[in-house]
Amino acid sequence: MSRILIILSFLLINIFSINAQTNKEQLQKKREQLLKDIKYTQDLLKTKKSDKQASINDLNAINQQINLQQKLIQNSQSQVHLFDNQIIQSKEVIKTKTEELNQLKKEYEQAIINTYKYNKFTDKVLFILNAKSFSESLRRVNYLRRYAIHREKQAEEILQKSKEIQKDIVVINQKKAEKQTVLNQQMSEKQELGKTQQEKNKIVATLKSEEAKLQSTLSKKQLEAKKLDNQIAAIIKKEIEAAKKAALLAAQKAATEAATKKAAELAAKKAAEKEKTSTSTKTTTTTTKTTTSTTTTPVKPTYTPEYEKLTSSFYGNKGKLPWPVEKGFITKYFGKYNHPDLPGVLIENNGIDIKTDPSSGVRCIFEGTVVGIIDNPVFQNAVIISHGEYFTVYSKLGNVNVSKGQKVNTKQLIGTVYSDIDNVTEVHFEVWKGSEKLNPTTWIYSK
Repeated sequence: MSRILIILSFLLINIFSINAQTNKEQLQKKREQLLKDIKYTQDLLKTKKSDKQASINDLNAINQQINLQQKLIQNSQSQVHLFDNQIIQSKEVIKTKTEELNQLKKEYEQAIINTYKYNKFTDKVLFILNAKSFSESLRRVNYLRRYAIHREKQAEEILQKSKEIQKDIVVINQKKAEKQTVLNQQMSEKQELGKTQQEKNKIVATLKSEEAKLQSTLSKKQLEAKKLDNQIAAIIKKEIEAAKKAALLAAQKAATEAATKKAAELAAKKAAEKEKTSTSTKTTTTTTKTTTSTTTTPVKPTYTPEYEKLTSSFYGNKGKLPWPVEKGFITKYFGKYNHPDLPGVLIENNGIDIKTDPSSGVRCIFEGTVVGIIDNPVFQNAVIISHGEYFTVYSKLGNVNVSKGQKVNTKQLIGTVYSDIDNVTEVHFEVWKGSEKLNPTTWIYSK
């Protein structure tokens, strides 16, 4: 029974070890990605002009940096926790193997004692010769041989078990060393986070002293945003009306064709009946006046199969759509809210703003048709793409590579991002369903 329990314990430990290794690899992979993102954010922060005063964009970027650093510290804490669990499991393995080793030593010790007693009181040759028959003598010889082999095997098991325990002790020491390395990294990460927090506090202090000026600047930008919003809404309304008109015309055409076909079938049927009647009646001719009344059925417009398929496909990829730029992070989120660090500053955003590298390509997130290109003093060039019932808007473009009416594919470049005089490089991205503005973060892939 004890042997079964030991085997089961080993199986469970092996399973935990495999899971621990998988978790370790996942944590390490996530850590590497976080370090890349942190470096990317640091590089973008360095691109601002040295003589430029702090801005909300800087604050948003440094908040992203703090968020990534906090995630990196959490990753380190998870790794430490993983190492703690592995060390505990390794200690349990050593404990189990030590108990097995002690049992083997006890059995081996008893075998040595038995052998000593046997050699002391009985001679092996006499033991064999005192057998009552030759076959019994052979059995006694085999018994002595097997007993000697058993003792050798016990000695080998003791030696092997001792080596395994020593290896496990080495593994524990390695894990402790790795844990200490992670703890050192965590300490360094916390120091870096502290420096970033201090830098953020300086920016917040500067911006708070200029809240009224900031709000005034934002209000002007939001007026331009409303102008852009109205232009987008007008283009989308026009596209929706055009789609409805096309659907109505298609429905009317289908209804006319169906009515024509039905009338032709009815006329053919009446002609056949008339011919049959005239053939069967030879002496009497009866003239029957038939009045045919037609009822007009209201035509219900339906969108084209292509339109419906595109709408359904776009919706089916919700949460899995690519970002409009290859690299970057969100600096302003969707909705109306007060800035988390500047309560007196109100943010109103119809989409999201993504900070990226200068001259980065902006790409379409899904196949569709370009239905509008707008020029705006604040948002620069804006491109509107139709995906059936849904629309995506890409603004703050320096250059545009597409034209109105052009069909585009997923990830096709439609332009390049604009960098302002302060080296702020952001793309503004929106998602609409008809006249309703949607939160883009629920549609694109979550990093």
